[in-house]
Amino acid sequence: MSSARKIIAMADELTTARTIIRPYQPADAEALYQTVAASREHIARWMPWAHEHTSADYARDLIARFQQQWRLGQDFAYGVFAREASGASGALLGGLGLHPRQWDVPSFEIGYWLAAEAEGHGYITEAATALVNYTLRELGALRIEIRCDARNTRSAAVARRLGFTQEALLHKERRAADGSLRDTLIFAQVV
Repeated sequence: MSSARKIIAMADELTTARTIIRPYQPADAEALYQTVAASREHIARWMPWAHEHTSADYARDLIARFQQQWRLGQDFAYGVFAREASGASGALLGGLGLHPRQWDVPSFEIGYWLAAEAEGHGYITEAATALVNYTLRELGALRIEIRCDARNTRSAAVARRLGFTQEALLHKERRAADGSLRDTLIFAQVV
């Protein structure tokens, strides 16, 4: 297998006790826009893309790009939804991304974000655990990384709760949304 993109059959849905993790659908555009808008300042400290979400139309176009990337095996964006008592998906809590890095290893990176009001309840740890387990079991991952701003203690705590080991601290690795230079932590789980 080469490091070139690979078309794979990804899970259409992962469920946990309290969440449903599934690809975004066009019908999710308004919820995506509203969730990001309500938490924009909270999210934008760590995710520069938060300021780009200016309308439901933007969210619809973004979801179309997500779906195209999914079909091509380039990237896999999931919404994390509250699981209602009926088992149906409820409110959008945040997002998870599975980013293939090297198919010939295979290695991946996961990323996550959470709405401000959903923070502190363990939702993203629960959802990310399901995605990590799926990636290890079904995709045969030998390496999974999580990267976060060194100042983002909550994101780093999620990586540690997932059993990832900090491998690196990259100084002045990229610019933050405010233009300042940021340090990046790299965590990994290696099989």
